[in-house]
Amino acid sequence: MLELQIDTSTRYASVGLSRDGRSLVEIAWRSERNHSVELAPNINRALDHAGAKIGDLTAVFVASGPGGFSALRVGMSTAKAIAFTSSIPLVTVGTLELEMYPFRGLARSVCAIMSAGRTRLYVGSLNPGDDEVQIGLQDLDSFMDSLSPDTLYCGEAVSDLEPDIRERIGSSASLSQSRPPSRHSSTLARLGYAKLQSGHTADAATISPVYLRSSQVSSANRRWATRQTQGPN
Repeated sequence: MLELQIDTSTRYASVGLSRDGRSLVEIAWRSERNHSVELAPNINRALDHAGAKIGDLTAVFVASGPGGFSALRVGMSTAKAIAFTSSIPLVTVGTLELEMYPFRGLARSVCAIMSAGRTRLYVGSLNPGDDEVQIGLQDLDSFMDSLSPDTLYCGEAVSDLEPDIRERIGSSASLSQSRPPSRHSSTLARLGYAKLQSGHTADAATISPVYLRSSQVSSANRRWATRQTQGPN
């Protein structure tokens, strides 16, 4: 078994290779909205490092969002193309689920946050005893008003909001100390393989990323169409 991981949810992107869910190679980078240019070369770098070829892959695991529309679309379309042309399973894992995974199992609520642009956040929450992560889109003010000292906050946006969160909650605030990139392809490998083993695969012909904003979709669709006509800058 040789699985490929792809995560282009945000500017902090990564690819990786794993065997039976155990990470072999991980490449992470900070993209300046050039995922379409950077992804394929980094997949090839990972394969070269492992001494493997695209034909050796037996599954593809991809982060499904939420996140940046165009960024997600690049990762998902690449994952779908590889899975479809190679006739191998495709597994999707939610991006907020990846953010929260290291903190699951704690006897407290966990909340993962990622920037959704301007004054909005993608928010994932998980209470003790729950199995599924609840995801949504919140205004920053609403999120700050809902802060709780009984919740652990993690995710890509924590480092930017840490001063404000601590000001609201005080010394009892519980925050992840990791700085971006806060997601790792080894986590995607572990979760993707577990889903693969349990038969939770996606249809490469029909699966789409998780989008939470209709305005984000329509405006990014226009940008995507323009890029396909003009080519990358």
